[in-house]
Amino acid sequence: MSYNKVQEECVSDKFYTTGEAAKICNVTVRTIQYYDQENILNPSELSEGGRRMYSEEDIQQLQKICMVKSFGVSLASIKEVMRDKNGDKVLSLLIEEQEKEVDDQLLELQEKKKRLQMVRESITDNGFLLANTTNDIENMMSEKRKLTKLRGSMLVVGVVCDILEVIGIWNWIQKGDPTLFLSVLPIIFLVCGVIVYIYYQKTEFICPECQSVFRPKFWGWLWAYHTPKMRKVRCTACGHKGLCVEKYRKEEM
Repeated sequence: MSYNKVQEECVSDKFYTTGEAAKICNVTVRTIQYYDQENILNPSELSEGGRRMYSEEDIQQLQKICMVKSFGVSLASIKEVMRDKNGDKVLSLLIEEQEKEVDDQLLELQEKKKRLQMVRESITDNGFLLANTTNDIENMMSEKRKLTKLRGSMLVVGVVCDILEVIGIWNWIQKGDPTLFLSVLPIIFLVCGVIVYIYYQKTEFICPECQSVFRPKFWGWLWAYHTPKMRKVRCTACGHKGLCVEKYRKEEM
């Protein structure tokens, strides 16, 4: 259902039952009940019979939640955004970043098409690939989703460290000797510290208040509340502290 049509329906009735709200926003009743239980979206009123009643503003909030969720943002992140005083600005930044990702994907597809045409033309005209064509293709394919790759590397390192820690604890319990555990513990701390600092160096943030791109101080960044795409940090440009959108830091030329 389109946004304008929802607006027209909201004018006709002041409050909506859970079923009516679900129909307007094209979600299940169970979904709306779950949002209420998790305090993501609570109804404005309850009827005398205890039924949830949603206002026009509630309907608009529900539409916003459904839209942001469709972008792949977790419900935990949405909950924090809805509570943040700059929630709308954060959502705007998330949408903007999503648009950039779509543009990047389109560019990648266009480049892939050009590479395919180049290969086809080389084979047609010469019967084989030109010597420099392969190098050109490899160079064109070198640009990837760097932030995703960086997060994947951190996950792998974290899993390895967890395995080493579990092995050390198991050996301690089974043999009563903490030597192995105490030996691997400093290595785990060192490796984790290095990979975290590398991640810090490779990322930066967009402030929803002043739109500045900045990198916060390390210790504030390290202990800040965060989600896979946002972190609650202080902007070094305007001093605003709140949820900021994380992005990959471009290499300085």
